Amino acid sequence: MNAEGPPHEFTPTLREVGRRRADLHHSLVEVEHAISSAAAGKLEEWTREVSLRLLQLRETIDEHVEVTERPEGLYDEIRLRAPRLDSQITRLQAEHPVMRSRTEELIARLEKPGIGDEWSLEEARDDIQRLLGMIVRHRQVGADLIWEAYNLDIGGLE
Repeated sequence: MNAEGPPHEFTPTLREVGRRRADLHHSLVEVEHAISSAAAGKLEEWTREVSLRLLQLRETIDEHVEVTERPEGLYDEIRLRAPRLDSQITRLQAEHPVMRSRTEELIARLEKPGIGDEWSLEEARDDIQRLLGMIVRHRQVGADLIWEAYNLDIGGLE
């Protein structure tokens, strides 16, 4: 990697990050669509659909973590280009296991007969919305990090 490269270049890693960013956005939208669908009278079907979408979100999170944290991935590239951003990278890395574990917890809760007396539909939706909010904020901080390191916006909503 060349730390001296022009500030507005799209590296292969950045192109991949942009694609993964779009995938993560799509997964977030799919989960939100699933949880906001009608559940009255069809709670079992609703639960199945939300579980499926959360499983897909978990896979997308795993792909995001892979492209950012792997050797010579995004975070290594940014550390080489802009070492001053290391604390922001560390913060984002610390969020990865939390995003994954919260997703896993929600999937596990949906797999057992949890919605009802102990976990109402309203609480389930709120808990999932909080997860989505955390991931949206993570994406925003990541976009700011990339802007600071490269002075470009990777978008990711193709």
